[in-house]
Amino acid sequence: MNLALLAGILIGLAALAGAWRTLLARTPNRWLRIALQLIAAVLLYLVLFPPRVDESFAAGTMVLLTPGATPEKLATFTGAASVVALPGVDAPSDVERVPDLGTALRRHADTARLRVVGGGLPSRDIDAARALPIEFDASPLPKGIVELFVPASVRAGSRFEVSGRVEGGSGGRIELRDPAAAVIVQSPLGKDGTFTLSAQAKSAGTAELALHALDRDGVSIEDIALPVSVRAGADLRVLLLAGAPDADLKYLRRWAADAGVELTSRIALSDGIAMQDGSAVITPENLARTDVVITDERAWKTLDGRTKSALIDAVHAGLGLFLRITGPLPDDVAAEWRALGFDVRAADVAQAVSLQQRIGTAEPAAQLTQRPKAVDADHAAPLLRASDGSSLALWRVEGQGRIAVWWLADSYRLALGGDAGAFGTLWSEALATVARARGVASPELPAEARVDERGVICALGDSAFVERPDAKRVTLTIDADRGKNRCAAYWPAHAGWHALVADGARWPFYVRDTKEASALARAHDADATRLLAGRQATESANATRSIPAPRWPFFLAWLLAATALWWVERTRVRAVDTEDADDTNNQTNRWTAAQNLGAG
Repeated sequence: MNLALLAGILIGLAALAGAWRTLLARTPNRWLRIALQLIAAVLLYLVLFPPRVDESFAAGTMVLLTPGATPEKLATFTGAASVVALPGVDAPSDVERVPDLGTALRRHADTARLRVVGGGLPSRDIDAARALPIEFDASPLPKGIVELFVPASVRAGSRFEVSGRVEGGSGGRIELRDPAAAVIVQSPLGKDGTFTLSAQAKSAGTAELALHALDRDGVSIEDIALPVSVRAGADLRVLLLAGAPDADLKYLRRWAADAGVELTSRIALSDGIAMQDGSAVITPENLARTDVVITDERAWKTLDGRTKSALIDAVHAGLGLFLRITGPLPDDVAAEWRALGFDVRAADVAQAVSLQQRIGTAEPAAQLTQRPKAVDADHAAPLLRASDGSSLALWRVEGQGRIAVWWLADSYRLALGGDAGAFGTLWSEALATVARARGVASPELPAEARVDERGVICALGDSAFVERPDAKRVTLTIDADRGKNRCAAYWPAHAGWHALVADGARWPFYVRDTKEASALARAHDADATRLLAGRQATESANATRSIPAPRWPFFLAWLLAATALWWVERTRVRAVDTEDADDTNNQTNRWTAAQNLGAG
């Protein structure tokens, strides 16, 4: 119970008690006395707790100096109502220091506009700034890595890309190094400092690689950690049917063995003779346990109608079907594949294709060929593109499964040219796209977590917790009021690898130290501040605020009511005293007369 309500109850009870006693006394002017008592009680409450009213005031502009601001900019703040500086700003001693924006706004309640000067608002101050129009006077970004895009996790054996931008690195180069400081891959920086690096993830686990940016003279610009989380993933279960052996199948089977793919195959050698590995019988039970079936036009032609129907039914139930074009398509096969959504026909097209821009390999390994085919399909998406943007494979949804058509002729040249990683990545991504959907949904982890900064983790179960680098557990308070998101805030206190443990699975994420990758943090703050400044609309130069109404009018009214009540009470007392005096005189006269009669 708050103070205003308690005081109101006490004043009301006192006024009602007085009115009840006045009503029982049956004295003159009792209704006037009751009215004055109630009015005085209401006015006393308003004196103690006046109502709040909106007050118009001139819009004040607060200049907020953020890390990266220079003292010279103070000379341009002539029209500002106040100038404050956040921690980490090298400002003159006469500038007011505040720990955060929320404190500054409480100290300067008349602030209606915000001018942010320097590197931008830190993450902790973003929410406090949303209600104000913002002008951002950004300082130049420091030299270093200011943009970085890294996949949250990669699968073991696949290739991943790292891209970003280096400020002040035009003409320089970027290097990706392993934990032993050996260079894995390097690339020259673009004219605007942009870069893209490609590397292969090996065994499952966490790895702390490093990005090393150098200028055109070879002088180090910045060296930051590049955390990579490599997940093992579920092993694919593949059924391979082929009408004849070829070089692609040789390297595909070798990659499947190295990658842990559960492969069963049947490759025809001649009439009635086939090379078989495992149980390659197509039955509904085997298809239900299989993730993807790979077949070519010759193997498809040898399947009977019942087998094809079972295969199509399995696709509708979630199976992936991967159709390889290895030569001319018989008319009956073309008609059946047309019924599956792909119109394949011969075409006079350039057969030489390149994947160099896609996989980052050097010539001539990336020089491949495609079959002279044109493939049309409704509601299909590209599964593989050449460097010029043309499609080399398409896929589409069929029921709960997916069907793909592939007409790249010689992907084995990638492995033959010494880039087995590119070959494995090519087939891993293609089969993962088409294969039966399996696995569990991953939680949403902080993309760039830092020590002592709030991170948000979403899609959590009831028993989720975070394991710190020292193996201690941190319990998460899950906000269940946001429906399916189920998010929790987490403030890491230590740098290094943390792990979210949920539903029996571990999801590692990396936490940077507060001083690590400072240019990247500065760029992130600047981008977040620009988004706030860009979405704010221009407001009037005047603003309103809610303040308590003046007390003196209510006090004067209460004083008048109390005086009137006193006067009524005084008049009643004088009337009672006069009546008492008359009664006394009458009694004295009667007593004197009685004595005189007795004496006579």
